[in-house]
Amino acid sequence: MENLTKNYKLRRNIGFILLAIVLIWGISTFLIYPNLSLLKITLFPDGKFDVAPVMQILGSERVVKALKNSFVLAVCLTITVNVLGIFEIFMLDYYEIKGKKWLNIAYHSPLICNGMVLVTAYNFIFGSQGFLTANMMELFPNMNPYWFRGFGAVLIEMTFAGTSNHIMFVRDALKNIDYQTIEAAQNMGVKGWRILTKIVLPTLKPSIFAASILTFIVGVSAFATPQVLGGEEFETINPLVMSFSRTLTTRNYAAVLALFLGIITILVLLITNYIEKKGNYISVSKVKTPLKKQKIQNPVFRAIVTALAHIFALVQTIPLLFVFIFSFMTAGDLYAGKMVLKNFTVNNYLTVFNSTTGLKPVLTSMVYAGLSAVFVVALMLIIARIITKYNNKLTGALELAFQIPWFLPVTLIALGLIMTFDKPNALTFGATMTGTVYIMLIGYIIIKLPYTLRMIKAAYAGIDDSLEEAAKNLGASTMKTYFKVILPVVWPAVLSVFLLNFIQQLSEYNVSVFLFHPMFQPLGVVLNVATSPDSTPEAQMLSFVYSVIIMIVSVLIIGFVYGRKNATLNKRQ
Repeated sequence: MENLTKNYKLRRNIGFILLAIVLIWGISTFLIYPNLSLLKITLFPDGKFDVAPVMQILGSERVVKALKNSFVLAVCLTITVNVLGIFEIFMLDYYEIKGKKWLNIAYHSPLICNGMVLVTAYNFIFGSQGFLTANMMELFPNMNPYWFRGFGAVLIEMTFAGTSNHIMFVRDALKNIDYQTIEAAQNMGVKGWRILTKIVLPTLKPSIFAASILTFIVGVSAFATPQVLGGEEFETINPLVMSFSRTLTTRNYAAVLALFLGIITILVLLITNYIEKKGNYISVSKVKTPLKKQKIQNPVFRAIVTALAHIFALVQTIPLLFVFIFSFMTAGDLYAGKMVLKNFTVNNYLTVFNSTTGLKPVLTSMVYAGLSAVFVVALMLIIARIITKYNNKLTGALELAFQIPWFLPVTLIALGLIMTFDKPNALTFGATMTGTVYIMLIGYIIIKLPYTLRMIKAAYAGIDDSLEEAAKNLGASTMKTYFKVILPVVWPAVLSVFLLNFIQQLSEYNVSVFLFHPMFQPLGVVLNVATSPDSTPEAQMLSFVYSVIIMIVSVLIIGFVYGRKNATLNKRQ
């Protein structure tokens, strides 16, 4: 027995050592070294500190304007997304509103139609060659075809696309509010509006704060939407980084801009984390009474709120509907702004499914999204388990290392990978990664590490310690306890994270546009190319088919994830 114990400890120690070696190599090679290398290449080109690129960038009126635009967009977007997101979750779970099932479907649409899919939809509905614009031009021949362009267009699209964090996270916090606190206030004669502002919203403050941070970062690092809908009137940092990165002579300027963006992001996170720690939040009791929906007493106000709820729902679902309709139209009808039912055709779908060329972007994105999701989830199952089981400074440093991508904009990460691994490197065993099919997969994995770690760690933290102790008392080994007891408990959450990561990567553009292999264009890049005025009508029509495929896959996955979640909740109740 003693020998068995020694052998087990020896195998465990060897396993930990091997894992530590792999983790140190992976973190150093892909999370730390590329960013330090980018800093060296940019500011220490000849081994000496050189501020010339920084001064040249700061002296550019175009760059200063782009920096200002990014900051203004981030601030405005944080406000508008919070207003819309909070309004929507209150319509779903706090107030009695007619048509809740329809509203629930509509408000989940950002999870179905997001990223380049939504940008493409807005462009072909409201853009200069859009369906709605073509119809408006017939009524008003002198109108500006570029009416939906600039700051307003970018803010509107990103506002309706940005409520997913509220629907997924802030909504859960609202559902967990103890109704006893509201009932107690009502018994004291406190009116509805005061209950909302003094009890409900302060309780939601931590989750709203977290959603605000994520929204601000999304705004300041916005890429696809300003690139397509912003035009020359509203240029932000990331599209400018992309422009500079296309040539070797201006690539260092792209790196400087990406570093600026990284500094802004880190400062925002540090400031907001400081504010969050200083904040005082209302706690709720551990034994909660389920939240009961409130009726709006004033009939006029109730009618206004109900109308707004359904208007916002229509705005969020119209892009999905139009993309689906466009996929059956001919290019001539689309450009003419005519919806003739007898001309509807499935030729666009046949073009995609009857050729390997048409299916190639779909298969490429599915392979990259699937491989990255599998790898990240598998890795984080190990890392999150170590962090939750061994809470010390070493595991704290490990967790911080995997959160690095959360502090950096994706353009900085992508440029770091490109400029670091464009020649043989000892850390990659002499291999050149830039220009290969592997570098985009690495980028996909990196950007999903923090979110996946956070979600799986939360799942582990919710496990009752008595389950593991009972298994060990029955003689089960550590591995058997994990696979037979621990993993089945966290599996629903793990599966949800895997599927959500998969659908988010299907139309990923920000990393893809820097790292994709020319022979394997992912859907995000293909959709972006289709929005260009120089794109062929055939490519533009195929983009709708690709968008529909992404939306169908997203609907199936989200239905599966939330169906399982609701089934689990019903069983518990």
